[in-house]
Amino acid sequence: MSNEAEVEAVVTAVKQSTKYGDTSEATIRELAAEAVRQHKKSKPAIKAVRARLHSIMAPYLGDPDYPAAAARLDAAFAAHDNAAIEAICHDCLHAHLSTRERLPILAEFYERIFAITGRPQSILDIACGLNPLALRWMGLEAVSDGRSVRGQLAVSSEWGAVPDLKFYAYDIHEPRIAFINHYFRLEGLPELAKVQDVAMDFPQEAADVALFLKEMPRFERNYGGRGRPLLEALRANFLVISYPTISTHGGRNLTNRYREFMFQLIQGHDWPVTELLFDGELVFVIDKR
Repeated sequence: MSNEAEVEAVVTAVKQSTKYGDTSEATIRELAAEAVRQHKKSKPAIKAVRARLHSIMAPYLGDPDYPAAAARLDAAFAAHDNAAIEAICHDCLHAHLSTRERLPILAEFYERIFAITGRPQSILDIACGLNPLALRWMGLEAVSDGRSVRGQLAVSSEWGAVPDLKFYAYDIHEPRIAFINHYFRLEGLPELAKVQDVAMDFPQEAADVALFLKEMPRFERNYGGRGRPLLEALRANFLVISYPTISTHGGRNLTNRYREFMFQLIQGHDWPVTELLFDGELVFVIDKR
């Protein structure tokens, strides 16, 4: 069997699996090519790809039932029930560990960040997970009745996204991206979520703000050395990079470790940096203008 045929066989096997079949084929193909170079037989190569995907996709962080959540959103939007819409978004955010941890500070989180960057009209959400479902707590609404209360998740009686907001979101999990686009469509926004592996294909869209939330440590672990080039390539006025302050297991404080790691990543650049420390999350707002 030729090397190309071996890669194709590994890709097919992984795409047919229940656990990883919904992953970006481009990502699987790159991992398969690497695995085939390292292993002489297909079974070890397939096992190696699945192991890498487990680390990259982190399925243990959780996902909602996307078809059920989409159906709930359809009904809530049809009824113009903003309280229900926000409750469903809250449930989705709670289903994923990364955004679940941010829920207690969600409104304050974006209020403080956008106080530095200015209110963005365009956003890149890199390795987005379910973060786009936090849209209604970002303070980007065109119509508001005073819903946004500092540090709280309050519910609006009236809400409307900024009509010309461009919200680009990138992830390698196909059902997740389909669900986010479904949500964007219901909100009256362009469907700008993409199945794209940002480690292989840096985003080319320009934006006011790029978000890369709590993903850089895993990104560097899985794609060693690509973190700095990614930050350099992003065409955004501001980069918002965050890190967890406490380890998932064991409760170790990671603040100093990740502060040092962040400044090593951008060493040599004269980008002004503002640090924000939240309960559970360390944020660096980097001015690239």
